[in-house]
Amino acid sequence: MRLYHSPMSIALACRLALTAADIGHEVVIVNSLSGETKQEPFLSINPLGEVPALDHDGAIVTQTVAILSFIADHGGQGWADPTPIERAKELSTMIVAAAEVQAAWKMINRPNRYAPSDTAAAEVGAQARIRLDAAYAELERRIALRDTGKALGILDYHAGVLALWKIMAPAGQGLSPTPHLDAVKDRLMNTPKLRQVIDEDIANYTAMVG
Repeated sequence: MRLYHSPMSIALACRLALTAADIGHEVVIVNSLSGETKQEPFLSINPLGEVPALDHDGAIVTQTVAILSFIADHGGQGWADPTPIERAKELSTMIVAAAEVQAAWKMINRPNRYAPSDTAAAEVGAQARIRLDAAYAELERRIALRDTGKALGILDYHAGVLALWKIMAPAGQGLSPTPHLDAVKDRLMNTPKLRQVIDEDIANYTAMVG
C-alpha cells in the first residue's frame, strides 16, 4: 500500500490511521508547497493535484474521508462504533470537517484563487477567517457529543490534524477555544507510535519551509 503525502497536510490523518492499524505502507512525499502536487508525475496519480492519494494494488483512492473509511474497513479497526448509524454519524462529522474547516483553510492560504485582485483577496481572507471560526465551532460541538472513552478512530485522526493546524498556523491564533478538539489532539500526542509520526511530519514540514 502506498500513500502519497505532503507533510502537515490533511494526508497526515491517513498516515496516523495506517500506523494505528499496523497496516504496512510506503509513504511517498509530494511537496505541495513547491507545487509538486500540481505537476507530473503526481497529476497522473490524482488529476485534481491534491493529497492524500492511496495506491492499493494499483487501485487509486483519493479524498481523505474515503481513504480513512477504506483504512478502517481494511484494517478491521478505526470505527468508533460498528453500528451503521454510528458509522454514518462519524462520516457526517468528517465530511463537515472537509467541506467547512478544510475549505476555509484553503481560502485563507490561497485567497488569490478566489478573487480577481489583491484588494478582493484581502476581503476573501477576512471572510474566510470568520468562516473558519464558525467551522471549528461546529466541529467542536460535534466532537463534544462523542464518547471519549472509546478507542481512537478515524474521526480522531482527521480531527486531530485539524487541531494541530489550529495551533501551528498563524491564522489559527485568536480563534475561539475548542477544548474537546484539543483533547483529541492530546490523545494522539500521548500515543507513542502516533506521536512519532506527528513529530516526523512536523520535522519534515519545518525543513520544507525553512
